[in-house]
Amino acid sequence: MLKASCACGKVAFEIHGAIHSARYCHCTTCRKFSGTASAAWGLAQAIDVTMLRGEANISRFDSGGGLRAFCSSCGAALWYEPAQLPEYRGIPLGVIDTGDVPAPQMHVWTQSQVAWAPITDALPQYPKHP
Repeated sequence: MLKASCACGKVAFEIHGAIHSARYCHCTTCRKFSGTASAAWGLAQAIDVTMLRGEANISRFDSGGGLRAFCSSCGAALWYEPAQLPEYRGIPLGVIDTGDVPAPQMHVWTQSQVAWAPITDALPQYPKHP
């Protein structure tokens, strides 16, 4: 089990199951949402995500392909609800407080990569989503 929370602690949830398909995403929306060159995400089954507190503090932004959930108080990213795969949640790896967090195994949307942050590891790279 993994425990996760926002920066201010008003929102907390658990993930009862593994996170898989961990990746660095370089798409423009992930960059804007995370505030850095890429965002580290993994997938969890939506049914495995259980709210502990703060559901009233969650806001959602429609980024075109799904909803990005974030804390209304501190703005921290919580998860992504993909429109085409409602059975999954994209979990930003940095929101996880305890549990086994998998290391990203690939880079996606590298066609949107910023020039000031070159990829220097040997992980597979995909111009879009594989």
